[in-house]
Amino acid sequence: MKLGVTLPQFTGDPHALLRSARRAAAAGLDSVWVFDHLWPLSGGKERPILECWSTLAWIAGALEEKVIIGTLVTRSSLRNPALLARMAATVADMAPGRVIVGIGSGDAASRPENEAFGIPYWEGEERHDQLFETAAAVRAHLAGRAPVWIGGRSRAIRRAAGRVADAWNGWGGTPERFARDAREVKGARLTWGGLAVLASTDTAAAEKAGKRNPAEYVIGGPARLAGHLAGIAAAGAEHAVITFPDAAASGPYELLGGEVRSKLDAARRSA
Repeated sequence: MKLGVTLPQFTGDPHALLRSARRAAAAGLDSVWVFDHLWPLSGGKERPILECWSTLAWIAGALEEKVIIGTLVTRSSLRNPALLARMAATVADMAPGRVIVGIGSGDAASRPENEAFGIPYWEGEERHDQLFETAAAVRAHLAGRAPVWIGGRSRAIRRAAGRVADAWNGWGGTPERFARDAREVKGARLTWGGLAVLASTDTAAAEKAGKRNPAEYVIGGPARLAGHLAGIAAAGAEHAVITFPDAAASGPYELLGGEVRSKLDAARRSA
C-alpha cells in the first residue's frame, strides 16, 4: 500500500510548504497532497492559505520525479468544470504519470466559503449530481493522463465511483467501517485518507485531538498507526493519505516513512 501525506498549506510561506514536501520525499513516502479551501479550516478566516492548484503546479516542478502529487480533494463547486479540467490537465502535463486528481463536493462546513465568495452551494441530490458530472468531465478531458479519485462517504458516492472515477477515497473512520463501505464500491480502486497524531512527536496535539473528537483521529505511537493502516490495507485500500496536525515539524513524516511503514509491512507479511 502506498503512503502519502497532506502538506501544511495553511501558511503564508510557500517555501515552508516546499520544505515539507521535500521532507516527505526524503522520508521515502510515495505521495504528497494539498487541500482545496479558500480559507483555513481552523484558527480564523484571516489566517494565510496557499491556493490548491497553483501550489500543486509549483510542487510539480520542484519535487523529484518519483513522488506522486495530488488533491485531496479539489472541490467540484469552486471552479467551472471546464476550467478545473484544463487546470488538472496542465499540471498532469507538467508532471507526467505523477498526478492524481481527487475530487469531492465538500460538506456543510464548506458552505460558508462558497457563499462568502458568491459561489453556488448545492445540497442533497443536486450536490451529488454536480459532483458526478464534474468528475466525469474532468476524467474524460484528462484522457488517461491522470487518474481521478472521487471522495465521500455517502452511499450515492460509493455506488457512483466506478462510473465516474478510477478510485474511491473514504475519509476517516475505522478499518471495519472502511471495509463495510468499500463493499458497495464496484469498478473503482479503493483508497483511504484520515487524520492521525503520532503521540511521540506532539503530545500536546494528541491531547487536544483526543479531547476534541477522538473518533476523528488515529492517536498513538507508530505501532498504533501501523495497525490501523494494516486494517485499511486488508480491506482493499491501495493508497493511504495521512494528515498530521504537526506536519510542518520534523518527525511525523519521518516516522511514517520509517518505523510505521516497517511495522505495516511486517503486519501484512504475517497476516
